Amino acid sequence: MARKVDAAVPTPRPAVRVPITNVYGAGDYTAQVAVGSQNAAVNLILDTGSSTLAVKQGAYQPRLDQNLQPSPYAQEIRYGTGGWAGPVVTTTVTMGSAGTAVTLRRSPMAIAAEQQPHNFGAADGILGLAYNALNTAANLTAYLQQRGVQPAVTYPWPFPVTNSSAALAQLEQLFDRMPQEDIPPYFTELETDGITANKFAFYTLRSVPSAAGPTPGQNPLNRGVFVLGGGEEQTDLYAGAFANVAVEDDAWYNTNLIGVEVGGGAPIPAAALPAEAAQSLVSNSIVDSGTNSLALAKELYDAIVAALNALDPTFGTLIAQASESPAGIPTAQLELADWPPIRFVLTGDAGENVTLTCAPSTYWQVDAPSVGRALFQVNPMGAEQSILGLPLLNNYYTVFDRSLDPYGTIRFAPIRATPAAG
Repeated sequence: MARKVDAAVPTPRPAVRVPITNVYGAGDYTAQVAVGSQNAAVNLILDTGSSTLAVKQGAYQPRLDQNLQPSPYAQEIRYGTGGWAGPVVTTTVTMGSAGTAVTLRRSPMAIAAEQQPHNFGAADGILGLAYNALNTAANLTAYLQQRGVQPAVTYPWPFPVTNSSAALAQLEQLFDRMPQEDIPPYFTELETDGITANKFAFYTLRSVPSAAGPTPGQNPLNRGVFVLGGGEEQTDLYAGAFANVAVEDDAWYNTNLIGVEVGGGAPIPAAALPAEAAQSLVSNSIVDSGTNSLALAKELYDAIVAALNALDPTFGTLIAQASESPAGIPTAQLELADWPPIRFVLTGDAGENVTLTCAPSTYWQVDAPSVGRALFQVNPMGAEQSILGLPLLNNYYTVFDRSLDPYGTIRFAPIRATPAAG
């Protein structure tokens, strides 16, 4: 999809603070975004591990959108927890509250026409915040013309919808045979057009919704702030200096994980990627706001659990129990004050070692999935790459600064304990 160029590129406006919540995304944070001519309010997962803006039909009704422009492009996207396929269109997308909101008038957006059940949970879609490489689309112009579809566009969706994994697999095979083009992601369009500065930030306190209180959506622990086009100037959200972690590549927000320390124990080295995995994964770790756990390379996970068990065999027993039960374990068994911090050592933007600390209160989530229960939010991954998700970010106000060459930096400052007003 050729990128449009507005006639007048405005001066980037001040940072926009957007309230976010984890109750719709089952831990992943969503922001309310207005879509289309009807300004349909949709709750979209904010995900630094992907780049696509996609909305399912429901709160947003594309047939009522007078700003919708179809295209010949289609996308099929798989996540660890689901997948979808649908047409790519352009329409208006607005983020932020009245008086501070920013609008992209012709934003590329996919409509999730074919999707696996519960793909986005209770959310209405996803807003990917990574780079162009994760936002490719298939150009179906020739395919549609051969089948007499005129005009040769993908909206209305020209395929039968069954909302099944088999249908998604068939569409994936079809799309892979078509010409591929990069679609500019929403945030990239905003900063390229000069609407916002080339950075954004997260203030979060939980990786799983707290069930405490009568209304989870009103629990301040389940709310946070997304800062669009800003970061360091939001001084009420953090206390202390920033530590800067280098972004090694823009395949994702790739980082180099040097090792892990459990309490005061000996450093546990993080293995480099095998050569065959490095071709696709690029680095041995990424920072991902769309993962609500620390999803670690299995060898590293096993070493961390072994180190915890060496400190206290009860720790290993509780982890095993929590790992086997979706309902978690009784919080009363935890004695969180006895658990050590887990420290992640990464390469800084000047080549130095940067240590980030994950507190027991974030790698364990109490009052989840129900009051009086607790979930262990550290998991083994099938791949060699470790995903540093929300349990680490919950300890820090995290700024993704993409303005520095070549790939930017991720800045971490200790988060203020008082929940931010949203």
